[in-house]
Amino acid sequence: MEISSAILLVFSAFFTSIISATVGMAGGTVLLSIMLFFLPTAGAIPLHAANQLMSNTSRSWFLRSYIRWDFFTPFAFAAIIGNVASTWLLKTTVDLRHAPLLISIIILYSVFKPRRLPNIHPKRAGFFIVGLVIGFLGMFIGATGLILGTCFVRDDMKKEEILATQGAMQSFNHFTKILGFLWLGFDYIPWLIPLGLMMIATTLGTKYGVSLIKHISEQLFKTVFRGILVVSAIHLLWQWTTNIFG
Repeated sequence: MEISSAILLVFSAFFTSIISATVGMAGGTVLLSIMLFFLPTAGAIPLHAANQLMSNTSRSWFLRSYIRWDFFTPFAFAAIIGNVASTWLLKTTVDLRHAPLLISIIILYSVFKPRRLPNIHPKRAGFFIVGLVIGFLGMFIGATGLILGTCFVRDDMKKEEILATQGAMQSFNHFTKILGFLWLGFDYIPWLIPLGLMMIATTLGTKYGVSLIKHISEQLFKTVFRGILVVSAIHLLWQWTTNIFG
């Protein structure tokens, strides 16, 4: 990788981590999109997993007193199962062309659902199912924060609880993904210097982002949270349409 490209990725890691720290998602998706400009998919997704492990771990650590462990524990157990299954399937042919369409439908449903229809508000047992889905899809699509975000479009959690709990879940999922990529033979050693610099920048950006949370009202946070989900869903629909009909 050229030095100029590495520097750009380091700065991108810093600024996207601020986004993730303040609204809980989108930063990782933006960073992955940038990384794909410079790296092949087979390299970008494993490296992105390592950087996002640092991003989400630092965020959940800074907000550790707000983590909902009753939600995290069933999620973690299920994520292991989902990750093992997807790691095995990566050695086979899996058609994920329609995954963006399915994800965008889930997102739009969670945001615009009529009151009489059921909410996507999983409790303890529900997060076991969520863990299976996130653990399975993580190896294939890289940034799963948007899918997980649909489970936190809710009014029974404070913004700090959302950020901390989602961060802890994503941290665990990225950790299992890294183990999966190591098992598949990805070599992280040649990337230690640029990846290490990205992780440092990510931690600094996360620390700064967390410091901004207290200045953001609950209403503004949840409005921005929903807005990012909607924009992301539209982007996924465009991506799916281009890939299928373009």
